[in-house]
Amino acid sequence: MVDNSELPFRLLCRKYGAEAAYTPMLHSRIFTENEKYRSLEFTTCKEDRPLFVQFCANDPDTLLEAARRVEPYCDYVDINLG
Repeated sequence: MVDNSELPFRLLCRKYGAEAAYTPMLHSRIFTENEKYRSLEFTTCKEDRPLFVQFCANDPDTLLEAARRVEPYCDYVDINLG
């Protein structure tokens, strides 16, 4: 969900029984190129697991780079094909 599943919302959902959660959809190109975008749009903590990080992408190499950046902080990478 774009702009609707940030960390505070995910933690609230987990408090009430959610076993996993998704990040908002992130743009893989902007994520790989822009540190400010990464720090503002991708936040997590140790209690936020298991975690799916969702990217939209149209270039496999860019998607792979973005996925590698989040690999230590999540359990799954989801590709939004919509």
